Amino acid sequence: MSAKKIIQKISTWHLLLGAFFSSIILIAIIWLSAPSILDWGTRYAAAGAEVKKFELEVARVDPWETRIEQILIETKEADFSLGSLLLQYEPGALAMGKVQSITLRDMDLRLDGKAMLDLLLAKKNREVDGGNTPWLEKLGEYLSDPKLKTFRMFNAKTALEWPDFSLPLEFKIKGDYHEKLASTIFDGEFAMFPFLSELHFWQEDGNTYGEMEIQFPDLNKSEMLKYPVTRFTGMGLGNEFKVDSGDLVMQGIGRVEGNRLVDLFLEFNGSKITGELFEFPFEIEKIISFVTPENLNDIETSTYANINLKDFLDIRGMALGTKITGEKIMIRSSFQELKTFDSLGRINITDLSLPVIDLNLSRIEEFPPKGPHVIFFDRLELEETLSLQNGKISVLVEPELDLFKIQVFPLHAILTDLDIRLFGLSFNGLGNISKPLTGELNQVLSCDRALLGEDSMVENLSLTFRPNGSKQLVVENLTAKFQGIFTDLNPAHCTVSLPNQAEEGFRLDFNGSDLRLGRDQLILEGLTGSILIKSFDPLLTEPINVLSFSKFSNDQITLEEGSFSIAVNEEGEFMVSDFYVRVFGGSLEVDLAKWKMYTDLIKVEGRLTEVSGQQMIDFFEELDVQIEGNFSGMVSFSNYDGTWDFGTGFLQLNPSANAQIKFKQGELIYGGVDPTDPQSKNLRLTSWALEDLEVDGLGINFKVLENERQIIISINGSRETKEQRVDLDYNPRFLGGLQDLLKWKENLSFP
Repeated sequence: MSAKKIIQKISTWHLLLGAFFSSIILIAIIWLSAPSILDWGTRYAAAGAEVKKFELEVARVDPWETRIEQILIETKEADFSLGSLLLQYEPGALAMGKVQSITLRDMDLRLDGKAMLDLLLAKKNREVDGGNTPWLEKLGEYLSDPKLKTFRMFNAKTALEWPDFSLPLEFKIKGDYHEKLASTIFDGEFAMFPFLSELHFWQEDGNTYGEMEIQFPDLNKSEMLKYPVTRFTGMGLGNEFKVDSGDLVMQGIGRVEGNRLVDLFLEFNGSKITGELFEFPFEIEKIISFVTPENLNDIETSTYANINLKDFLDIRGMALGTKITGEKIMIRSSFQELKTFDSLGRINITDLSLPVIDLNLSRIEEFPPKGPHVIFFDRLELEETLSLQNGKISVLVEPELDLFKIQVFPLHAILTDLDIRLFGLSFNGLGNISKPLTGELNQVLSCDRALLGEDSMVENLSLTFRPNGSKQLVVENLTAKFQGIFTDLNPAHCTVSLPNQAEEGFRLDFNGSDLRLGRDQLILEGLTGSILIKSFDPLLTEPINVLSFSKFSNDQITLEEGSFSIAVNEEGEFMVSDFYVRVFGGSLEVDLAKWKMYTDLIKVEGRLTEVSGQQMIDFFEELDVQIEGNFSGMVSFSNYDGTWDFGTGFLQLNPSANAQIKFKQGELIYGGVDPTDPQSKNLRLTSWALEDLEVDGLGINFKVLENERQIIISINGSRETKEQRVDLDYNPRFLGGLQDLLKWKENLSFP
């Protein structure tokens, strides 16, 4: 795999963490190696090598101090110079091998880098093979009786040189060594990268302890280290990673046991670290990492940070914990707040807890682990339009079956702009890992209750759908209670699609869907056509959206072969136009009907053509009337405050030679009238004529007066038998609205 591909697989956090620990380790190596470098340099220069030049000047020698100046040693592999060497001692103590202080000034040591590394490696091998006594084991003995009280080194320079680069080190050392306490300060610059460090050892209760602190006060000066890191690690950072500012501190404490440090505790503390990663600016406002290694194979870390990727991502209160045991790694992470910006979509998540991940490096091919993996969050806000609260999401992966399952447990959701609140919203999804956006596996979305403001809109919602590519959903089934009315869209066959690039919004296609309301009290069958929704806030559609249906029925009426166009305009008006439907054997047509959103007034005017008079009569139960003939005319209906009623209009019986009325309930006309009343005879003749009337004209007028509604019927015709003939001009009147008409017996008035 190429280096470029490897870098692409490494996440931003891995690079930051890798650079973080690499810098610490590199400076720690320098700190620990500096005495060896000095020791090796002087020994190498003085021992058996071909010395080109050797000079020194003894400035002073007496029982209390020795000063040597201008020391110069030059060899083929090294150049060493020392401005002055000052040894101070007490004569009696010197005889016992004790020195009060050593001070070095203006040291300059240049070494062959390759030869230095070869020698250090060879020395390490000899120590392992030869069993040399390690220095940590002698530390307790030294602290019991220090042979050197003070060590100072000022203006010291060393350089490891390779043909194509050099690693310069400038430093100063201040060491103070007392009984049971040793402290050393080691400050300097490595390849112009400054560092400050302190090392302390002390004895307490028979144990020896060590404490170290390394501080990097100016991380932007680490650029010169990129090339050496690339040479030694093989990982090229190039310009993909750049640090502009910031500081970093490493602190560690442990106990010396034999030749090793135990009970180790390390802390890494960084602040205001800024730079660029793959040309994206980043800022680590604060990062703290705690490391407790039991040994090289058993390490536990806890990291806390605030990280900002400008214009992309802002992370607050990140907590990352890892536990390494042999080849097993456990990772747990959480975030107090995670916020993305416009370039990634505005998302804000608070108190996010990601699943605990257990990895086995010896079986890395089993990644990702099966799970289930559970994600928790307190709040998730999307584009300031959707808010999810108290979320719990479970993810289960079954690679062998090529399946994954996602379960969203009941949570609360708020559609902010629409003032809609959803309670008990949940989701169950099943899909193929190889083809997550295709297949025949259904997903289920459910909701206990939805509120618009304070009003209940939807209850017990269950929506079954499946993805069909990246831009389309197929709705298989929908059941719910809308405004208390049970609704069932089954089979749905609906598709929700993202339109092509020339269009905006979503397209909803009805492909022969069936809709049932009120547990089959109202049924809409064979709904086809589409609606293009251009915007949800405000709700806006294409000007023309054509729909049709095969049948619309309830227990009282059936409408067939319907078609219409529906739209929502910028004024918030729902408009239905070109409405046509078969009803009562004829047709109903509506040119235009409007309803304005957030109002409860609807008014519809339509034309009835050739509707069957008998079918209209049969619409009213218990009305024993037979009518031969068809009606045409204008009718209007309105819905105000949730109640439907008729408006001004008329119906006229179409001319026909066969037009006829048979009304068998004559007692409704003359019943209750005193037989001695002069009008009684006329009412009985009217009833007799209506029993088998040849109709010359029949009209029905719907009137809306100031305080009431009326239906006035005008009947003209005749009935003739051998015994008698009646020419009828009859005008009964019905008082009341549509609801009263359904109880016609109580409101019919006969003149």
